[in-house]
Amino acid sequence: MITSPLVRSHDLVAIGFRLAGTEEEYNTPEMVDIESTVLDVVRTFTDDHRIAAVLMAWIKVHGRYVIVEKLGKLYEKAKSEQAHIPWLTMVAAWAVECGYHKWRKLVTTEKGPIYLYDPEVSESAIQRKGAVSWLEPYGFRIPKDSLRLRKADVLTPKELIQVNKQYRNRYIFGASWRADIVTAIQNGITTPMDISRTVGCSYEPAYRISREYLMATHQPFTR
Repeated sequence: MITSPLVRSHDLVAIGFRLAGTEEEYNTPEMVDIESTVLDVVRTFTDDHRIAAVLMAWIKVHGRYVIVEKLGKLYEKAKSEQAHIPWLTMVAAWAVECGYHKWRKLVTTEKGPIYLYDPEVSESAIQRKGAVSWLEPYGFRIPKDSLRLRKADVLTPKELIQVNKQYRNRYIFGASWRADIVTAIQNGITTPMDISRTVGCSYEPAYRISREYLMATHQPFTR
């Protein structure tokens, strides 16, 4: 069970985490943003490294449907409000390892060594097992086999499509602003300015895409 104040169990369930000890329904009318939740999870790594393995399993299954540009914008905003968060590089590097090359733009070389948990314990484990080789160039010292990635910890794409409208629209339209603009409209947000604020995109695509979608679905368009 996740207890960090930075992320709600409800939000993790909404994007497809299987959490033991929660009876929350996966299908929820509340709009939970995928990128915002991913970034919140990344910020918890230092407090609970177990969640890192679950997120990385989620990336393995669903990383293709993350809007990397949007995640980067949220990350830049977070950096302006708090200390640097190195763990996004770890997650992005893993996504690249999984074949999702658009994540490469979020990979930077950090000032290491960076440990996921106690440095002395980590180095002892590295002496016995070695380090995760694909992370070392970016400044991370993570022992091999210290992260248990299990696909069973997250919903399958077929399952998540059924319960998450934002994810389903990305399957239809691709991981794009269009998908999220359509999702916002389906959630009752119809003016371009409100869509822009909700989705995080600029006004121009909010105006253009909402106008196109509402026209195609025979709904009134409001500036």
